[in-house]
Amino acid sequence: NRLMVADADGENEQILLESKEPIISPSWSPDSRQVAYVSFETGMAKVFIQNIATGERSVAIENSSQISSPAWSPDGKFLSLTMYQDGNAEIYILNLKNKNLTRLTNHYAIDTESTWSKKGSKIMFTSGRSGSPQLYEINLRKSNARPKRITFEGNYNAKGAYLPNNEGIVFVHRANTSFQIALKYFDENFIRPLTESQMDESPSISPNGNVIVYAIKDDGMSLLAGVTLSGAKFRLPAKMGFVREPAWSGFLR
Repeated sequence: NRLMVADADGENEQILLESKEPIISPSWSPDSRQVAYVSFETGMAKVFIQNIATGERSVAIENSSQISSPAWSPDGKFLSLTMYQDGNAEIYILNLKNKNLTRLTNHYAIDTESTWSKKGSKIMFTSGRSGSPQLYEINLRKSNARPKRITFEGNYNAKGAYLPNNEGIVFVHRANTSFQIALKYFDENFIRPLTESQMDESPSISPNGNVIVYAIKDDGMSLLAGVTLSGAKFRLPAKMGFVREPAWSGFLR
């Protein structure tokens, strides 16, 4: 298992971390100097933060719980996390300076895959509380705000990401038996499928909001592909046939 960083065209690959255990869910800090990710090297899921330039890394929070799905706040001061503290997946916010934890969700269903709006005022996450995976949103500016469901089409919508201008969201949508990358503008009451493969997953949006990179399965291999909001598609070259969970840094080179 390798955590890799590369140019947007797939060139200049560099290894950030190599491990015998799984490495998943990379998330770039807003200044693109650090990356948070989940590593199983200690025997359970833990979030690490690594400096890109120096390679220095540390555990985000030391406790005995499984922790996954890190996401940075836009100001770089907080991480939202999925933590299994009481045996159930809930969303927490970690203050990176003082390591204080704030619990955001409280439900017997699984809550995971959190992400921040561009101004940091809202957090979107995947929850099974309606009986199937759907996207919900919490307004952090309101005290005691309740999660608001924001996807209703179909019985599977997950792994959401906000468009940079906050005019909509991109997510994984199941249509019949296939998983597609879909787009929903907040001022529209329908979704727009952007891809039509059998197993598209892990969408990540470019800083300018025009391109979405995602993972595909093709002929037994896991590769990265991209699609523009206008529907143009492309594939990224891969030296090895098992690439997944892309994350776009905050600057274009």
